[in-house]
Amino acid sequence: MSSPHPADAAEPAGAGGEPEGGEAACWLDRVCPQCDAVADGPPPARCPRCGAESRG
Repeated sequence: MSSPHPADAAEPAGAGGEPEGGEAACWLDRVCPQCDAVADGPPPARCPRCGAESRG
């Protein structure tokens, strides 16, 4: 008889008291309206790449 596959024996994501995390569902507020650059953080007043005003 074979032993269970390690992936089958693993705990599901988020189990063990660790909080589930990940990327935000929508990064639209971080996209520059002029050059489509994606900011690393919340929308700045101006795009760091082209200087356009943000929508944020």
